[in-house]
Amino acid sequence: MDGSSPDPAKLQQRERAWFASSVKSRLQCLGPSPGVPVANDDHVKDVHIDPSAGPVDAYCLLTLDPEKVDYVNLKSNQRLMFTRTQEGDESGDWMARKVSP
Repeated sequence: MDGSSPDPAKLQQRERAWFASSVKSRLQCLGPSPGVPVANDDHVKDVHIDPSAGPVDAYCLLTLDPEKVDYVNLKSNQRLMFTRTQEGDESGDWMARKVSP
């Protein structure tokens, strides 16, 4: 979701996520694009952000709506398969099943 979404609920969700992140994380949205070579770190010193300002244009929020989650805990050698039962447009309940790692 970027700032151009016509859905007010999505824009509100995007804003809540923005303010839930640290100011240092927000500054990453104002720097150069990831993967671009950097000659020096001067660009970091020149970037400032108002902590009370809303999301910048470059900030996008990605939301996921999974149907299945495969969870593996290597320390305990345990694996759980979570599957969502979905009825119509409802979110449904999650069912967990222990399986062999």
